[in-house]
Amino acid sequence: MKLLLAPVAAAAALGFLIGCSALDVVGRTAVTTYRALLEAVPDGPALDGSTGRFYVQSPGGERFEWSADFSGSGPDFLISLDAAPFLEAGLEPERLSGERYALDPTTRRLALAFEAGDKGFAYKGEPSPLEGFQKIVESYRPLVGYHEALDHYGLALGDGNMFEWAKDLSKNDKDMVFVLNPEPLLAAGVDPAKVQGWAFAKVEVKDSAGAMMQVDKFLKPYELR
Repeated sequence: MKLLLAPVAAAAALGFLIGCSALDVVGRTAVTTYRALLEAVPDGPALDGSTGRFYVQSPGGERFEWSADFSGSGPDFLISLDAAPFLEAGLEPERLSGERYALDPTTRRLALAFEAGDKGFAYKGEPSPLEGFQKIVESYRPLVGYHEALDHYGLALGDGNMFEWAKDLSKNDKDMVFVLNPEPLLAAGVDPAKVQGWAFAKVEVKDSAGAMMQVDKFLKPYELR
């Protein structure tokens, strides 16, 4: 059974600009900037035939995946990363929710799975990564937003986790950012001061009423250009 998000609330809570007057502009520009990201990533974009998800991979090995068809049984979004920095900082994987997190003991990779809905996406020909993203913008628009503080567009994946990319890769030194909600990880034993390779920082966002607030996040940014 799919666990569905409340997309408008999720996006608003993460400080995305989703006002009615900005919807079309943000949605259109999110697609054009995502195209620039796909052209810049060193590994991908590609469709993994075994999962039915497109993916991009960072220079450090983190992977963001989005489904070509949300009506399937697998996760709609997935983040996969090296668990070693968190394990070495005290993570006890058995204390994480099995509905969200899965650790592969062989590869020591941690996967975070997210469900957004159950809509099927139709394509005229072979689906492409950019077309897959466009389907998300069209069908799940509130998940896509603009993060003013970092000049980023992004996807609110659920539970405070996000995938973001720069509006202008030529001007921003954080072209691609993996954003993790630290609370479940801290509750599972992680000492944020001991996590190597990830920044534990306060990020300024807007709440649902438009007021600025700061929230803790684990951040893994990459400069691609």
